[in-house]
This record gives sequence, structure tokens and C-alpha cells, in this order.
Amino acid sequence: MNRDIMMRRVQMLSFVLVDVGLFLDTHPYDEAALRFFDKYKALYDSALAEYEETCGPITRNGVDIDGGWSWINHPWPWEMED
Repeated sequence: MNRDIMMRRVQMLSFVLVDVGLFLDTHPYDEAALRFFDKYKALYDSALAEYEETCGPITRNGVDIDGGWSWINHPWPWEMED
């Protein structure tokens, strides 16, 4: 999958989690919303892992320190490739 498409997927799923998280702040016992959040959290985790495995870490939290500080080895998430 293309880097831009993978990044867009991570961003989309992140937005979903923020949005439903705001809803859950005021409806913390809504079972349907909790299940929805759980489903999309799993999708986000999977999309993030796929992106970071293919393109490198999005944040310092995704850095794998085996072999050194890999944060600087890939283009930054906001850099466009030629």
C-alpha cells in the first residue's frame, strides 16, 4: 500500500477515536459507543503498526531502538516524497 494512503488511514482512524472519545466523556456507560471505540481502536493499532513497519515511526513512541535511534532514519511523517 502507498505511504500516503497508509498515513491517511491512520489519520482517519485517529479522528474517529478522538470523536468517539469525546462522546464517551459525556456517555461513559454507553455500551454501543464502548464497543465502537474498541473496534476502531483495534483498527487504528493495526493501521499504525502497518505504517510504522513499512515507513518508520510516526512519533517517538513508535521507535524501535534495536540498532540505534531509528527516528531519524526515515522521512518525517509530514515530509512529501518527490
